[in-house]
Amino acid sequence: MDLMLRKERLAGFLFLVGILSGIFSVSPAIDSARYLTEAAANNNRVILSAIFQFIMSLSYVGIGILLYPVIKNFGSSLSIGFLSLRIIAATLVIVGIILLLSVLVVSKTFRENEAQAAFHYAAMGEVLKVTRDYINHVFMILVLCAGNIMFYTLLLKAKLVPQWLSVWGLVGNLLSALASIFSLFQLLDIITTEYLAMNAPTALQEMILGGWLMMKGFEKRPVAVPT
Repeated sequence: MDLMLRKERLAGFLFLVGILSGIFSVSPAIDSARYLTEAAANNNRVILSAIFQFIMSLSYVGIGILLYPVIKNFGSSLSIGFLSLRIIAATLVIVGIILLLSVLVVSKTFRENEAQAAFHYAAMGEVLKVTRDYINHVFMILVLCAGNIMFYTLLLKAKLVPQWLSVWGLVGNLLSALASIFSLFQLLDIITTEYLAMNAPTALQEMILGGWLMMKGFEKRPVAVPT
């Protein structure tokens, strides 16, 4: 097995890791309207969510690092953009983790001092939670989708995977980006049936792409696509 194929298969595995860790990183206690009491009551679950989010951030960077040497010959600008935006997205996830744990601290303090300064803790918690929501569910997703659109555009031009898989990736990421834009303008609530439905095509496509890369890798072409 050559080095490039190993990288492609490992990247495929990381696609699956990213999706699964993203699913397990959901924290109902933090997303609940009663997060000030629910977060502290579900302390271990919130910490596990933070751990899975960290794993997800590593998978984002790992995919970019592994695939960049493979895809750069088919489009240097698109491949650099893909890698750069993956790193930025992972950084935003880390910031979101810090805010997640900060909300947990506020929740614990609120429960201990609920009768004394409830308003102050509620205001602090709301600022942290809203900031985290914007980072995690809006700007991180938009950055990630922008990088993915570059990636699937490159795959479509170079025909490194079946065309239907690349087109699916483009459409899915456009839907995910649209869901985040709707959330930004408060036209769609986060973690609702509609929001999840708009993100489902991307999640399913990345699982299939991950499986494809693990089994077959990219189809190599003798002539690279111009930059």
